[in-house]
Amino acid sequence: MIFLFSYGLTALVLLGFVVSYMRDKRRIRVGMLLTFGLLLLAFSLMISVIQVADDNSTVRYAAAFGALGLVVLLPLLVVGTGAGLIYNARILWRKEGLKPKNLLTLGLGLLIFVFLGLMITSPLWTTDGKLALPIAVVSTITAYLGFVFLCYLVSSVLYNLVRPRVPRDYIVVLGAGLKGDKVTPLLAGRLNRGIAFYKKQEALPYVPPKFVVSGGKGSDEMISEAAAMRNYLLEQGIPDEWIIMEDKSVNTLQNMKFSKKIMDEQSGEGQYTCVFATNNFHLFRAGVYARQAGLQADGIGSKTAFYYLPNAFIREYIAILTMYRRWHLFFIATIVLMYAAAAGLFWWVEHTVDV
Repeated sequence: MIFLFSYGLTALVLLGFVVSYMRDKRRIRVGMLLTFGLLLLAFSLMISVIQVADDNSTVRYAAAFGALGLVVLLPLLVVGTGAGLIYNARILWRKEGLKPKNLLTLGLGLLIFVFLGLMITSPLWTTDGKLALPIAVVSTITAYLGFVFLCYLVSSVLYNLVRPRVPRDYIVVLGAGLKGDKVTPLLAGRLNRGIAFYKKQEALPYVPPKFVVSGGKGSDEMISEAAAMRNYLLEQGIPDEWIIMEDKSVNTLQNMKFSKKIMDEQSGEGQYTCVFATNNFHLFRAGVYARQAGLQADGIGSKTAFYYLPNAFIREYIAILTMYRRWHLFFIATIVLMYAAAAGLFWWVEHTVDV
């Protein structure tokens, strides 16, 4: 019975993933459904192996060996992840400088070791039972946030696999800060990705797409990001009449909203096609903002140096948590309340029921 139910539930969740992916790839529930479906599939396969192992000693020994390997490898994987994040922080500082935004990998790496230390020493801390509840709550919340992070990574990878096809009417290039009055290497990567798409369409019997360079002027910038991007495109041989500036936005959501308004005015709402260009680590969140702005567009991502990716993905994950903070706060509050209710019930039983 459990065997049939687990496989049936797995098929239902994976079907939900397919439907959600076909409807809109720019939702984190796509990654959640695929992740949960794969975990259910693994659980179902484990049940199948256990059932077969009852009648086959070879399978039983192989399953026991595999379970032992998992028990040994999982802690090593966690330790290796923590050490890798700390080592990556050192590389990031050397190449990008010691800045607050570059401390994320170090912080997460240290948190992993603190959490491991807490788990290892928890029997010493909980001999009287006083700290058992807080440790259980922290462990459950950590597991929840880890699951959300895994779902975000799956969603991001899936979205990076999308390859928008030509022809398109517009390419929206998202701003990313300047160095003086020049684009940074990060922003140049976005522009170059847009130029590659432009040239690909130009080489075919299509009218090339127009660029919408989107980004306002920050308090510490000499000119607007849009103006700097326009200058870069002109240097790369893109005709001036093929470049439209949106120089009022200060964040990604405004990039999408203000660029959409310009394209609506020029071509009519819903009467054009477009893509947006950004870095690969930012692609999924930018897609979420495009959906929120009502812009029917998928993204093209520029490659990013490997050493930069861990810190960038952690930053994007924090932004995703903030974006859906009400939902996450609701689930975390539910976890705390469930443990509090269970503790209250055990206390009541212990103090009111005669054994």
